Amino acid sequence: MRPSDERFEEALRLIPWGTQTNAKRPYPAFDGIMPKFIVRGKGCRLWDMEGKEYIDFRLALGPVTLGYCYDEVDDAVRAQLAHGVLFSMASPIELDLARLVHEMVPNAEMIRFMKTGEDANLSNIRVARAYTGREMILMTGYHGYPDWFATEDSPNNGVPSFMKDYVKILPWGDCEAAERLVRQYGERLACVITIPYDFNADTSGNYVRYLRKLTREYGILLVLDEVLTGFRLAPGGAQELFGVDADLAGYAKAIANGFPLSAYVGHRKYMETLYRFKMTTTYAGEALSIAAAIATLKIMKRDNVHAHLRNMGTRLMEGFAAIVRDIGVDGTPAGLPVAPYVLFAGPDPGYHERLEFLWQRELYREGIFGNPRWFISYSHKAADIDEALEKAHRALRRAVDAEVRERSTVQPFWW
Repeated sequence: MRPSDERFEEALRLIPWGTQTNAKRPYPAFDGIMPKFIVRGKGCRLWDMEGKEYIDFRLALGPVTLGYCYDEVDDAVRAQLAHGVLFSMASPIELDLARLVHEMVPNAEMIRFMKTGEDANLSNIRVARAYTGREMILMTGYHGYPDWFATEDSPNNGVPSFMKDYVKILPWGDCEAAERLVRQYGERLACVITIPYDFNADTSGNYVRYLRKLTREYGILLVLDEVLTGFRLAPGGAQELFGVDADLAGYAKAIANGFPLSAYVGHRKYMETLYRFKMTTTYAGEALSIAAAIATLKIMKRDNVHAHLRNMGTRLMEGFAAIVRDIGVDGTPAGLPVAPYVLFAGPDPGYHERLEFLWQRELYREGIFGNPRWFISYSHKAADIDEALEKAHRALRRAVDAEVRERSTVQPFWW
């Protein structure tokens, strides 16, 4: 038995699922192929407990935008560590970071920091409800584990069933349903909270622009969950890319290159609601993550990081097109260049899911850390992309050959 297998068996006795994040669970169907633990990362590469090296396109589920152990960010953290991590009053560098966010994010007239994306989204809901005096929200897309965002599986997941009276679910991208629900519940709705982009084929931004128009018409706040899109799609996130001015927005993953920090921001008249009630947590001003975020955002501004992300993502998409053409499979590169994928077409509706499953499995064999959306970092250089494409070509050829043999054993991904 491999050391990682032994350690995972022990982890299961002490830790539910053996991990702190559900999406980081080892996939049972990939046992022996997908690593159970990662011990080290540098740039765009990871190493597992057995020492196998991977080119990583998962990027810790999105937070690592510059690259693992990025020297300039880590140096800033070490410098701050010499002064301290947490103090009995605010640190002056909180203002330094707030200024940067204010400069980069279109609606960030006022900013406050938290630790996770869930924190930021939940804080924006509280602000919206306090400002409007209304209790109901309309939710579209995934926003984390808090009760307000987890009513669909209530009460199986410990969320009280009465919460369903206060949260109405809108299928993402459904403009007709959005107008119907807003007309039905408009006077009770504090806000509509939505992801601005679902990392799928529609890259137009039309849906979130429609929601902006609709919410303004009915006097409802628009809250954008930019946890995944912020500082990744553009310096100002999806608001900048799609030309949308949200009332409130939440940021997290890409803001500090993997250090735990989030921000909720918005127009002054809404954020000033925070003067009327208490919403706080001790670790919101933790200085190491703030130092990391300052360094990360300064690098993004100075080095034109987002142009590099787009260029490397475009190179990857062009390579995808060449691979599917060479193999003879019906597939189309899709999504935005910062997080592209291949959309497979086949003889039945389940073909894409089956081939994607088998391709991901073979990618792990090749030393490519896979993800349904291939996140690009600043540390991915042309040579890394080309190496990944060469390995992806071999992996997809094997996956296509295996699809007929193994279609009955393919299981849906849980991330």
